[in-house]
Amino acid sequence: MFIKIKDRTDSSEPLTIPGIDDGDWLINLPLPANSDDRPGLRVGNRRENIPEWLRRLAQPGLSFEALTQPMGREPKISAETAAGSLLFDDWQTIANICGHSINDFVAANASLPLTGAEIDHFRRNHRGTENHISRDFLANRTDLPSPLAELYGLYLYRSRVDAEAALFVAQTTGSTRVARTMADLLAIGGFANGLEYITYLGLTYSVPAAFDTSDVIDQANHEAARRLALPYDHPGHLLKLSHDEISALASYIAEQHSMTAADFLEKANLLAESRQDVTRLPPEKHFTTAIIERDLPIKQLWVTRLCGAYARIFEGWVAGVPEIEAVISIDMVKM
Repeated sequence: MFIKIKDRTDSSEPLTIPGIDDGDWLINLPLPANSDDRPGLRVGNRRENIPEWLRRLAQPGLSFEALTQPMGREPKISAETAAGSLLFDDWQTIANICGHSINDFVAANASLPLTGAEIDHFRRNHRGTENHISRDFLANRTDLPSPLAELYGLYLYRSRVDAEAALFVAQTTGSTRVARTMADLLAIGGFANGLEYITYLGLTYSVPAAFDTSDVIDQANHEAARRLALPYDHPGHLLKLSHDEISALASYIAEQHSMTAADFLEKANLLAESRQDVTRLPPEKHFTTAIIERDLPIKQLWVTRLCGAYARIFEGWVAGVPEIEAVISIDMVKM
């Protein structure tokens, strides 16, 4: 585009360009980014103005070519690209929850189960003030000695918080995927992080077992799915529940489906001792060895749930193990 500008300077030797009137000269400027006269402005029915503005405003070296391409579904992110990538923090968060390092995910050819944003969305979707106040009350509801009462009280507290988070996330997203995957990661963490334990009267109890609320989250997901399937004008539809109603529903679910003190302590003890017994082995053999050697009783419901979690997150590690394959189909139907 050429813009004709009148020379208004009072120079004694006026600027002249051959073929142009004296006192007038042309400046070659790029067309504005929002000009309809730009060549190649449209690709199909899409306008390219915005990418052009971004390109001009961006620092040299940045490219916005991807913004001009059609949007498509991205494949799941492999763990092999985790180190040094923008998703490294996401992978680190996953590793902290489930107890398996990024290298373990690489060896298992596993993909990223959840993003850091999804995990943060689950963790923050609860009304924690009331639950913090009631935690001490929950710990004192049993006649257990102090360290075991604290551990069981933490489990009851996390059960209520996570049930509430599962319901809130299902209400805001219309899906139970995030909560279901979080339940898998927490179940795996109860075993893989079993080396973090407390000791009482010569017995060890896994502390991460208190954070394994997968059984309660599953019940909350079932309730959320049932309510989402109701007619939209039904008063019990999940989208019609207030915050107070969801909190009351979460408390009821946690009260009805949380493990008893005796069952929880047995689980925490088995997780800690079975994890200690397989420390000598490589990570991919930890869980399968504990199952094969019957350190974890396969007939227990929480062990069946744990097998299903490993099958979904670390499928390559448990494939071909008869003891696990015998119960995976049952767990899949329940999920």
